[in-house]
Amino acid sequence: MLRFSRLDPHLLDPVSAPSVFNATLNAHGTYTTEHFVLRLSPRVHELVDAITRRDTDGHDTADLMQAYSVYLHETIHWWQHMGSSAGLMLSLAYPAQVYGSMVFLQQFGRGAGCVKPVKSWAHRAMLAGVTHEDPTLAAANIAVNNALDIDFYKKIVLSPKCALELRHTPYFESVGHSYLKAYGETVFAIIGSCDLREAQLPNPAGWDPHILRLRVEHAEGFVHGSMPPTAEVGLAEIFEGQARFCQLQFLANSGGPVLLESYREKGQFAPIYVSAFELFLQLLGADWPERYDDPLVGLFLLICDLAINPTRGYPLEIESFEDFICDVDPGARFTRLCLAAAEAPELQKAIQSFSAMEYELVGSRLADRCGYDHPFAGLDAIVGMIGDGGPVDALLDEHRTFRFGPVNMPVRVIFSHHLAFARDKRRQPEIFCWPGMWLAGERCSGEIQKTFQAHLSLFQDRGDTEQIFPRAMPGRSTKNIESLVNGFFSGMLAFDLALQWTLFPGPFAYDFKWLTGKDENCDLIALAKQQFEHSYAVNPDSVEVIDDAYL
Repeated sequence: MLRFSRLDPHLLDPVSAPSVFNATLNAHGTYTTEHFVLRLSPRVHELVDAITRRDTDGHDTADLMQAYSVYLHETIHWWQHMGSSAGLMLSLAYPAQVYGSMVFLQQFGRGAGCVKPVKSWAHRAMLAGVTHEDPTLAAANIAVNNALDIDFYKKIVLSPKCALELRHTPYFESVGHSYLKAYGETVFAIIGSCDLREAQLPNPAGWDPHILRLRVEHAEGFVHGSMPPTAEVGLAEIFEGQARFCQLQFLANSGGPVLLESYREKGQFAPIYVSAFELFLQLLGADWPERYDDPLVGLFLLICDLAINPTRGYPLEIESFEDFICDVDPGARFTRLCLAAAEAPELQKAIQSFSAMEYELVGSRLADRCGYDHPFAGLDAIVGMIGDGGPVDALLDEHRTFRFGPVNMPVRVIFSHHLAFARDKRRQPEIFCWPGMWLAGERCSGEIQKTFQAHLSLFQDRGDTEQIFPRAMPGRSTKNIESLVNGFFSGMLAFDLALQWTLFPGPFAYDFKWLTGKDENCDLIALAKQQFEHSYAVNPDSVEVIDDAYL
């Protein structure tokens, strides 16, 4: 293998600001959570395209491998958001904010017209003495509370310490309330959008008595003013740490430096990328490893994988509501799994070959010590739905052909990919846990590359524009791919306007450059307005904007 030691930080860094998910051509790569888009800089596009075309003459090997490592890094973010259970909840929480409130927004529109934002109208109505017996106010409060509860969940799951600030925010009930609400609305959105049968997923309607009991009992984290222990890292740090160390393993296996210190010297260990890893080492009482393939690195990546794949609430029923937060919060899971590894020091040297057997043996040991489900329990529940001869098989057929039904298409598309991902991960968990060890070097094979290519992101930009394009995929016709893009992003625009209506002050904003790469989008704006009026029977052009300054 041709080895190289030259690292270019200006090429290697995926993002300029790790907490910013908006697309920018100034960054070398981003994955946008709420747009479901992978973006690469023009230079990275050029190099990755050269590799894809197998036309690399004139390009430096070091540049090619570093660019492809950025591509892998951002693809792993797609896997995290679409393939993991925590990522699925985060990704679909966005449409769930609207899905569960649609009938209430329709009711509000009939009673109050297009007043914006609904949140301010409801606040003013209550100050004026209107009671919750008023159907328009009741509908407004439900829509606002649903959207805010899920928004609180998204903030806390990404950065747990946000809860310390949010507890002083109006409308915030508790961490547990936000988590249960987000899970419930998201699972409802999946069930309703995909027409799933009873018992294929947990039924959140049965959670209400338990939620009431937790409040009555003043259970920690489930009543206003009560704060559960706060994790040091959240989903943001775990996602970035996992993607960065997989990226460096790929680089080392592709001929790059094998010593982690080489990457540190080039600035590749900014805090967002190593916060989780340093907490992992601290809790284990271990020193920084020297090499990219040290068993400690393998253990860290396995713990990341287990941390972002909780099982209770989705896809398995909740057994202990009191333990729901620590069962599903990725930061809490990460911490507990690290402590479990510290209590079993033999596990620190257990991952040598990065194999499926090691994934299961070490993962099950850690899960047992934490009281979590077996690493395959969630995957088995998801894969077990396949072959139902009904809605799940129909959804996978839509995934195979990209001939998706028009109703709630974004949820159907993402969940169908989640199903296909779970199916392949159950077969070969090691590839998805340690992709950097399997996609380059002697372990890599044509079959592994085929598996990787089957789970590339749906949408990405191109080197010369921010416009979003669908990825050409074998077995999907051009017509079906075009219909997918139109239906998917039409749905996303409808979600965007509904959330604006519910929460955001000022007139409607129609900034769709992130989708088209253009400043002027008259046709798209007209379509968004038409869909909004069709859904809620109110005309966004006649919006009455309420001054929000008093809040």
